Amino acid sequence: MSAPPVRAPGEFEEGPVFRAHTALRVGLLLVAARNLWVTDDNHLVWIVCFAFMVAWTAATALAYARIRPTWLLVADFLVTLALVVISPWVVGPHATVPDLWIAGAPLAITLWRGWVRGTIAAFVLGLVSVLVAGPTTDGVAGALMTVIGCACVGYLVDQLRCNAAELRTMTAQRAAMAERQRLARIVHDGVLQVLALVEREGRNLGPRGQWLAKAAHEQESALRALLQEQAAQPDEALIDVTTRNLSALLDRHAGPAVTISTPAETVLVEATRAEEIEAAVHEALTNVSKHAGADARAWVLLEREGDELVIGIRDNGRGGQAQDFDSAFERGRMGMKHSIHGRLAELGGYATLRTAPGRGVEWEFRIPMHHE
Repeated sequence: MSAPPVRAPGEFEEGPVFRAHTALRVGLLLVAARNLWVTDDNHLVWIVCFAFMVAWTAATALAYARIRPTWLLVADFLVTLALVVISPWVVGPHATVPDLWIAGAPLAITLWRGWVRGTIAAFVLGLVSVLVAGPTTDGVAGALMTVIGCACVGYLVDQLRCNAAELRTMTAQRAAMAERQRLARIVHDGVLQVLALVEREGRNLGPRGQWLAKAAHEQESALRALLQEQAAQPDEALIDVTTRNLSALLDRHAGPAVTISTPAETVLVEATRAEEIEAAVHEALTNVSKHAGADARAWVLLEREGDELVIGIRDNGRGGQAQDFDSAFERGRMGMKHSIHGRLAELGGYATLRTAPGRGVEWEFRIPMHHE
């Protein structure tokens, strides 16, 4: 018997969320069957529709258990919407085919694409349901409960994911600090003591020994300063190699002619995405150094808006005509086509460029935190 998989501290488990969604959807399916049987005389027609609902529920449950791509969520939503729209021709006025089962599709969007999108989907389905079945008390109440339920459940799940991510970050930081302390002890008990021994004994070995003692003293001082600096900056390196601190990556580009502004909190991004984003920023800064002028300065601003990263890069260089940059993009020059636009497109984002003669160049990168 194989052992259960080990879950990292702070890792958010999607399994319970999926099982709760499936159980709720099956329950709503049974409620819909009971209501349709009571309110409809043409049982053969609704049995066909109900059989389709059962098959679709089973198919989506199997699919959601493995992957949850956007197209599947959209297809689930459109199928539910289609059942609502054809209701007058199936069960007559003042009722809908899916009944309370309507909440399953927007709830799936809520759980795996955020409470805002899920609430909008629930509102659209509820509105269409009310328009099709008529503004009855039960219909309006059901639509409102679907919208409110999706908003509340989605918000709570989003908060749980954020809390899990924060716990994972704190755990990684504690592990990093513990590793630094372990390495510091090794260095102190080994390298620093050897350097101190060379410094002490070298003074008695003539001019060359005195030179070695001086060099050992300098290296010992530099190594102690490095250890103290690392101890004072616990967030600079994380043991979790699957993510990177984008703020720290961008800070590397700071210099006399480049000012970097990043959020105070750590901006953790999947390692490969963070490296591609940094490469695009590096290309934009390289263009500044090559084309903006010898005295040009550049400013880089990193912000986070919800689940989207926004990076602004501007300079006070010579600028140019927008059509010249468009032409350079079409010719694949200045790294614009592949290193900037191409990279961001692969990450699910895009880049916007604004420029004018004598006004410098301003880039705006918008990249989702996670590519859907």
